[in-house]
This record gives sequence, C-alpha cells and structure tokens, in this order.
Amino acid sequence: MLIGRIIKPWGVKGELKAQLIGISEETLMSVDDVTLSGSGHSFHITSKKFRPDCVVLKFDGIDSPEEAIRFNGMSMEAEGVELPPLEEGQYYIDDIIGLDVVSADGQTLGKVSDVQSYPANDCYVLQYNGRECLIPAIAEVVKEINIEGGYMKIEIMEGLLG
Repeated sequence: MLIGRIIKPWGVKGELKAQLIGISEETLMSVDDVTLSGSGHSFHITSKKFRPDCVVLKFDGIDSPEEAIRFNGMSMEAEGVELPPLEEGQYYIDDIIGLDVVSADGQTLGKVSDVQSYPANDCYVLQYNGRECLIPAIAEVVKEINIEGGYMKIEIMEGLLG
C-alpha cells in the first residue's frame, strides 16, 4: 500500500524528507519497513522526525546525501498498514491510480497514473495522447468515481486536455 513519497535528501547523514500520503503520523509510527518504488528493495526505518509539512526518515544502509539522492521522487509502500475507513466521497490514492478516465459522453481518455497534491486541490495525472494532463479533483470536472467499476468520469472543460 502506498504511504508516501520521497521529496529529497535531508542533511548529511543520508536522511530523506518524505510526504505522507493517506496515512497519519500515528499510523507511520507502527511502520518499521518500507519498499521504495524503483529500487526493488525493502528498507528498515531507523528514525522518524516529524516536521509540520513532512517527515524526515533515516533508513538502514543509506548513510550519505549521495546515496540518498538516488531515491528522489520514489513512492514508499508498506505492507499490513491498517487504514481508517473513509467518509462518502473520499478515496485512497492507491484506489485512484490505475482508474480509466472517461469523458461524460463515454470516450476512454486514458488512465490515472498519479495523484499530485496542491494547496487548492489535488490533481489526477492522466496519460493522454502520449503526454501528461492534470485533471483537477473538483466537482466541476470530476463527475463520478467508481472504484468497483474501475473508472472516473470527467467533464472536459475548455483547455483541460491541452
């Protein structure tokens, strides 16, 4: 299960600054090991320092900024994390990634490849005609999310797809 994303190295000891995705600091406290996407390896967390907008993690075996920089942008996944139930209309990022995106008239546009968080709202990254398009996660654009059906229905507004 996706629990966060590495933002950048932190300090001189190989620590990494990370953004939590879909879990709380309390839930992270129970996580001892994570897999970093693209590395194919599981890493043991030796320390967790919480900051207002992120967490600084130290992993066993990553001991310098030069080693840490290789993990920039990688997703963190953990097994066995218990997530709280969501309210109506809320979704976990893992459930959104991979959904087919269809227009209101039924045309398949592509798949959601990522979710990016911005101060105003989240955006779904759509792979469309060989490039990335950002779909704002707002009611005027996203008309329906059907996890069981595997799709997200959107209203194509002027300029949305390029």
